[in-house]
Amino acid sequence: MKKQLLNVLILALLFCVAGSAFGQKKEVIKEEKIKTGFHCPNGKALLEKELKKVEGVTSVVADVETKIVTINYVDGKTNREKLVKAIEEIGYATEDTQAGTNIKKACSHEQPEHK
Repeated sequence: MKKQLLNVLILALLFCVAGSAFGQKKEVIKEEKIKTGFHCPNGKALLEKELKKVEGVTSVVADVETKIVTINYVDGKTNREKLVKAIEEIGYATEDTQAGTNIKKACSHEQPEHK
C-alpha cells in the first residue's frame, strides 16, 4: 500500500513538472522605437495611455524632446506595422506613415512636419 501511494505521488509530481515545462510558452518581448509627430506633454500622455490598450503592448514611453515612442510588446501579438497604425489612429504621423495618409490630428496645435 505504501509503495502504491509512493508511486502515485511520484507520477503526480512528474505530471506537474512536465506540465509546467511543456505547457507554458515563454513570451518574447520585443521593442520598437518609432519617431512620431507629437510635440507636447498632452500628446505624450495620450500616446502612452492609448498604446497600452493595444493587444500585446507591455510598456510605452514617449519622449517629448526626441519625439520617439519606445514600445515593448509580446512578439506574435502585435508588430511594428500595427503599432504605427495605432499611432496614426490616435492622431499622429510616424516615420513610417505613407505620404497621403489621412490622419485626424489629436492635437489642435499645428504639428511640425516630421522628418
